[in-house]
Amino acid sequence: MRDGFVASCAERYRALIDPRSGSLGADALASAGLFLCGISACIDARVEMHDMQPLLGAPNGSPAAQLADLLLSRAARGVGGEVRFDWPEGSAWLRERLPLRYALGGTGPQAAWALGQLGVRSLVAIEDRHAAMLRLVPAGVLLAESGALKTAAALSPTGPHIPEIFIFEFTAGRAIGAVVPTRSSRVIVRFCDRGIQHGEDFETMSRRLAPSAAAGLLSGLNDEAVENVGAASRHVFALSRDWKAAGLKTIHFELAGYATLQAVEELFSHARGAITSLGMSHSELLAMSPSAHHPMEALVALGERLDLERVCVHADTWAAAATLNDPKEEERALMAGCAIASARAANGEPARTIAIAPTAEFHPLPFETPVRKGRWTFVACASPYLEKPVTTLGLGDSFTAGCLLILGQHRHADAGPALQRA
Repeated sequence: MRDGFVASCAERYRALIDPRSGSLGADALASAGLFLCGISACIDARVEMHDMQPLLGAPNGSPAAQLADLLLSRAARGVGGEVRFDWPEGSAWLRERLPLRYALGGTGPQAAWALGQLGVRSLVAIEDRHAAMLRLVPAGVLLAESGALKTAAALSPTGPHIPEIFIFEFTAGRAIGAVVPTRSSRVIVRFCDRGIQHGEDFETMSRRLAPSAAAGLLSGLNDEAVENVGAASRHVFALSRDWKAAGLKTIHFELAGYATLQAVEELFSHARGAITSLGMSHSELLAMSPSAHHPMEALVALGERLDLERVCVHADTWAAAATLNDPKEEERALMAGCAIASARAANGEPARTIAIAPTAEFHPLPFETPVRKGRWTFVACASPYLEKPVTTLGLGDSFTAGCLLILGQHRHADAGPALQRA
């Protein structure tokens, strides 16, 4: 039975990515509209944890040693996620001692990067336009300036360098000192609260383009200090309400991890009616609902509470959603997200061609699907899982990009002169 399940999954993914007729084929991608991606951005400084010897050798009790202990504890438990670490000198200390690789970060920019590799354009919110940031903006990712869409190469750098966010990646079976992780993941460490990107040009242009855009994506409120989450939420959801009033049909908010559940509650108190879709990792769902190992009840409850059309969750070996819309379209969206994320995991960065790696595994779903619950349908799919990916960075963002790519198809009009190539 398992062999039949695996063969069926593989065949369905082949159909999805078929360049001639699949939902991720060239014709479908060529007709995709513009995506609006906000509202956080940063520079990711990436390091493999087996290369962090300066941290492992730091003096006992020092901030560096405390950070090493935190990272090792998470790697030993196979726990990724994001943490705010109180060490003002941390960025400079790590920058001077670790072999770092840099990339554009933030959910919106990461999703836009994944879409851009497929030939699909996005407008992103990047207020911090210092030279180090602009150098990392990939082709196909557009910024707004003075009422026009421009590439990063067409902009003049402004402002000071802002501290990076550090990404510590670990791989199943690869030792970090005495620790051998059993699961691949990454720990995101930031030493300050960067906040959302208050980009007036992005907000003005996105309001103008919302009637013809394919979909909108918002995230990044977890980068705010806890005491600022309420004010930042009101600002972000005022923008999304304007998008919605202008006719944008799909507006997704990606949750991310927060320092306190009170911050999540504050965010949710401003979100009802402002978005159509909510997404998160399974670990983020469990942080809110520890009993949600079967996610259906928790997803439906969130959908009802926030007046949503869909709520989705992604895990290592599966993705699931509760939806009020066409369950077959939702399943295609989940599979597209899984395919694009898996291709990134195998490639090390967003892929130009979506393919399922020969080493990918399909695990049976841990619950029945589809299931009806009142007006909701719960659907799920197995994901092409790689035990030892080249990277785990940006997989959730790539998953989100794939979902929105399907959900945004056929939901936008011709964008006209506003979208002429920059």
